[in-house]
Amino acid sequence: MEILVTPEMTAKLDGREIHAVYSTFWLCYHAEVAARKAIEPYFEEGENAVGGEVCMRHEAMAAVGDTVFLKATVSEVKDKKIVCTIEARTAKKRVARGHQTQIILPDKVLKSMVLEAKENIF
Repeated sequence: MEILVTPEMTAKLDGREIHAVYSTFWLCYHAEVAARKAIEPYFEEGENAVGGEVCMRHEAMAAVGDTVFLKATVSEVKDKKIVCTIEARTAKKRVARGHQTQIILPDKVLKSMVLEAKENIF
């Protein structure tokens, strides 16, 4: 997938801009989206997935206005665990690499887990 880095995607903490470049927060978010897009076409009827891990090594900066290309490749499937290897690049350099894990569950089970989490608030 392609991401155009916008001013909203810069490194901010508590509403204060720290660095005017593509933030690790947004990088991880986009890595999750890329991984999800990579696996969704293979879901069977009644299946869904929940994120289990995201691990990204942010190696270089991307400026506002840069286009970041994220590629997620399924690298491991074991039981109901799917791991995608992810690479993020601009036209000139690798920005990041890492992996994201999702766990495949039946829709019914996942909906039940969400409901249980909501019921257990305080």
